[in-house]
Formats: sequence, C-alpha cells, structure tokens
Amino acid sequence: MASSQASGQRLWSDSFSTLPSEINIQVLQYLSLHDIRPAIVSSLILLRTLESNRQYILGPHLPRLLLTYGDVSSLRLAAAAMHLRRLHSKHEGNTITVLEKEVEPVLDSILRWNARTTEEMGDIRFYMLIAAQELLPEIIGAFTMGPWDIHQGQFHYQRGGSLWQDIAPLGLRKVFIDGFLRFDCYRSIFYHKDQELLQNRAGIKDAFLDSFPKFPRFDDKILRMYPHLILGKIRRRYNQMLIDINYLGARHFLGIVWSPGVWNDVLPIVRSVDYRNCTGTQRAYFLYRLALQGYPKLAFFEQLSLEKLSDTMMEEFEQLVTSNPEGLEAWATDKSHYNNIQRHFTLWSSNSQEQDGDTL
Repeated sequence: MASSQASGQRLWSDSFSTLPSEINIQVLQYLSLHDIRPAIVSSLILLRTLESNRQYILGPHLPRLLLTYGDVSSLRLAAAAMHLRRLHSKHEGNTITVLEKEVEPVLDSILRWNARTTEEMGDIRFYMLIAAQELLPEIIGAFTMGPWDIHQGQFHYQRGGSLWQDIAPLGLRKVFIDGFLRFDCYRSIFYHKDQELLQNRAGIKDAFLDSFPKFPRFDDKILRMYPHLILGKIRRRYNQMLIDINYLGARHFLGIVWSPGVWNDVLPIVRSVDYRNCTGTQRAYFLYRLALQGYPKLAFFEQLSLEKLSDTMMEEFEQLVTSNPEGLEAWATDKSHYNNIQRHFTLWSSNSQEQDGDTL
C-alpha cells in the first residue's frame, strides 16, 4: 500500500503528467542519450513514454552507434560488459561464491545470444545504447595509444587526421571493438582481481570463446599497420611499462665506476631493483595475469608516476606470481586454454592457414 501511495505521489508531482503524450515524446526526442537517463529517473511519465515508444525515440540515435559497432549483437555485448563491471565494483567483502552467482547468469545469457541469428536479437534497449556510448572513448583510447613501431608511427603521422576516425579502416575498427567487448566480458566473468571464478564448470572458458564467430582476416598491408587486438595492445603497453620501470632502477647506477669488489656487492641490489629478473615463464605469466585485470586497470596504472608505478608493480608481482605458485605451475603445465585465448584474440592474415574465416 505504501509503495502504491509513493508511486501515486511521484506521478502526481510529475510535471510531465499534465502534458499530452505527443509532447513528452518530443521532449525525449530532443534530448541526447546522456540527458535522457536523468530525465527518466526523475519522471515516471517520461520513463513510461520511453518504454512505450522505444523504437520511435531511440531510432535516431541508432545509426551513429551501429556505424561504429556494426550490429545489434555488439550493442548487447557492450551492455553485458558494463553490467559485469558494476557487479565487480560493488563486490566488497562478499565471498567469491556471491559474485559467481551474479556473474553466471550473464555468462549463460551471452552463450544464448551467440546461439541466435542476427534476426533473433530482439529490440534495442536504452541501456544498450548508453553502455555502447560510455565504452566508446575507452575503446578508442585502447586502439590509439602506442607503443607503435617506427614504420607504424611514420605512417600515421604522414596520413594526418584522427587515427580512429580518419585513418584506420572501418572493418578493422569494428573488429577491434568486438574484440574489446569479448575480452572485457571474458575477464569479468572468469576473474576477480587475483581470483578465478566458475572453476566448477570445466571447459567453460573455451566454450565461451568458441561461442563467438571467428574474426575476419585482413590483408597483410593492414596488419602491418594494425597488428593487434585488445589483448596484444594491453600486453605491449604493460611490457613497455616494465621496461620504463627497469630503466628507472638502472639509471641510479649510471655513470658510476665501481671497483670489482664493490660491484659484487652492488649487483644484487641492481637485480632486486629489476624485479623482472625472473624466469621467462614467470614473466609471461605475470603479463598474462596483468592483462586479465582488464583495460581500466592498465589505464589507471599508466597515470601513476614511475616511482609509484614501480612499487605498485612489485605488489602486483607478489600477489599474482610469488604468492600464487599453484596458479603459475598449473599455467606452465597446461597452456591449452592460454593458447586458445591467444589464437582467439589474434588478427590473422588472409594468406595464413592458421584459421578459417572471411577476408577483409
């Protein structure tokens, strides 16, 4: 009864309740996607108007997003990615079991979506458009940030204009977006910080990746300029980060002439500064686990000073590698899934025999 009264009071105080429905539709049509959200939160009438006239009101916003994202399935995946992020952000103090119960329905929904045809994707929802719009700046940042090889940097500079909007081929941009969304959902479904989720569902990680269609192949000239999907982008930026940190530690000893005896005492200190003085397996596993924390974590790390970043990476290495020998050993013993995820998030040449697929 109290709920009904509250709803009635809200409706009565809603200034849009006195307007004809045609006017309310025009109000929502006039607003941007960003402005529609607070409007429907504050007005029950506008919310009902949007729900009743969704295709008519949201239709004008759709072509621009579809031009970027490609199809409805990508918009739906963007909404899933944002929903998963919210689940992780509010997961404080609860057990992993609680998070798994919230994440698992999203996983099963994605598997069902991927089994449908494009015609069966259903209506466009407001939350899908909002998620796609909010993620786009992050996706563009992931694509446009280096490090770039010399020939790539020269090519982009000579072409001029926006790398994302003016230079990169449209087909490649769509594939990069799709790869970004798949990876973001993957890491949110199966990992939370240093913990692995849904380990009771054997083979589910591979089943998740394999439920998506294969990426199209590209001409070698395109791949020479844009060789990486999101996983490769993240790994390269983390690798550059570690190189920068190592230089920070080593430069303290530049220009100093050490006697042989003293150098023997200093050498262990230098090696301790370069915490990457580990086995190749440890380093590869560290980069892999860093990448699984997702692009937002990488972007956060890149904003830190080198000194702060060095300390933070020490802590990450301790948490992800040193304190997790079982995870490292299991990964080193069986890399079948690791190899599958590497294959899935790799752009293949049209001349390669590694994978079946279309050519762009």
